[in-house]
Amino acid sequence: MCVAGLSQFRLAGARRGAYGAPSGANSCGGASRAHLCSDRGPGRRPEHRGVEQVELQSGGADQGRLKARVLSGAAFAGLALLVAGPALAQPAAAAAPAAQMIPDPWEGMNRGFLNFTLAVDKAIIAPPVHAYRRYMPHPVQTAIKNVVYNLYEPRIFANDVLQLRFRKAGEATVRFAANSTVGLGGMIDVAGKSGLPGHDSDFGQTLGRWGVPTGPYLVVPFYGPSDLRDGVGKLADGFGDPVSWTIGGLRTTFGQVRAGVNVAQARIDIDDTLEGLRHDTADPYATLRAGYSQNRAFKIDEARGVTAASQVNALPDFGPEAPAPAPSPAKP
Repeated sequence: MCVAGLSQFRLAGARRGAYGAPSGANSCGGASRAHLCSDRGPGRRPEHRGVEQVELQSGGADQGRLKARVLSGAAFAGLALLVAGPALAQPAAAAAPAAQMIPDPWEGMNRGFLNFTLAVDKAIIAPPVHAYRRYMPHPVQTAIKNVVYNLYEPRIFANDVLQLRFRKAGEATVRFAANSTVGLGGMIDVAGKSGLPGHDSDFGQTLGRWGVPTGPYLVVPFYGPSDLRDGVGKLADGFGDPVSWTIGGLRTTFGQVRAGVNVAQARIDIDDTLEGLRHDTADPYATLRAGYSQNRAFKIDEARGVTAASQVNALPDFGPEAPAPAPSPAKP
């Protein structure tokens, strides 16, 4: 199963980002990341006059000039935001509040949904995912993942602007321009290799940055953990995806293929997390809820300008570790 929420739970530092991605996108938005999606999925808005239609009307001789102008304009805007970001963004908060658990009034229903989803995933979805990871050449896997992530950059840019994170918006624009051209359509993350790593930004995070509360915690079958605020955010990311506006939504072949690849990639991204959830936790539900709550709280603080160091310092202090008991004297 895909699970955009689970990609949000991954605390190991993977870019797209318990049970995506993101975003799940991270989709479906991916998808990310049945509603198997990552937190970065395709938009669903049909019938937009996009880049393809403009190019067809401009004639073959104008296509190259049009693409060059679009890319150069995007790169210029991104560089401008990259330079102006520190001056335009609001001051960072002094410290991050400690992460609190998302309210869970529907725990019984949520546990049932999670158990059902994990069982179906283990029986049906996990085997082909494991085969793909084992037998597909690693460079091919990386190229596919990079293309998926590259198409999230315009949506990330839009949310960065709404969050007043102009430097991050500039980074997203430069990444998209560089990886779409020099990176061969996004297959190679040349921006990341040059010291400009990617980051996540979604509309649920935008809503939280402006004070919208989470609402109740909710586990959606074959999607994963979420809350009412992030659920609305996923819908907004889907309908407002700039790539879908310009190239095509779910009524186009491109949009349908993209949606399928987003779902598959979101599930692949969380495979290790799911296996750990199954085998290394006494209560997967409690672990998942705690991880998702903490991750989303950190993402909201990040959008408000709180530094990572402040977030860590704001974690509750449980005191020093209890000393080990002294060994009992040996009996004669």
